[in-house]
Amino acid sequence: MEEFRKQVQKTLNIYRAVLIAAIIVLVVLNIVEVTALFGEESTNDLSNGFGTGACASIITLMAIAIYRYHAALKNDEKLKKLYILETDERERLIYEKTNSSSFRTVIILLGFAAMISSFFSRTIFYTIVAIIMVIAFVQAAFKFYYRRKY
Repeated sequence: MEEFRKQVQKTLNIYRAVLIAAIIVLVVLNIVEVTALFGEESTNDLSNGFGTGACASIITLMAIAIYRYHAALKNDEKLKKLYILETDERERLIYEKTNSSSFRTVIILLGFAAMISSFFSRTIFYTIVAIIMVIAFVQAAFKFYYRRKY
């Protein structure tokens, strides 16, 4: 269990780093917006809103995960439940079938592409967002399928 505790601590540190990075990006986005307002230059509200929403979502998810992992580190019973949840063969198989590394990378890259394209073209932005939504739907469908199959 001590080895799992170390693994949870490493994961917790990664989540903290992602949380800090998301907060920094959110602050930078808002500084750019405020600077543009004072400089009488208008920024694209769509791109700023999307970036702000994405960062806020990441911050929320990371805060929840950090709380969950931190609570598990303090309580041996919660740590044992987390260990069982994360090492359960059925859950691991479902996770592996629905979330391969390349699949996650594509979704992340599409998210960045949506942010960048929002500065140039609304049509491209909405197209990429639609693609992300379709991929998420397909992933959810496969997860549902594999939950029933296994």
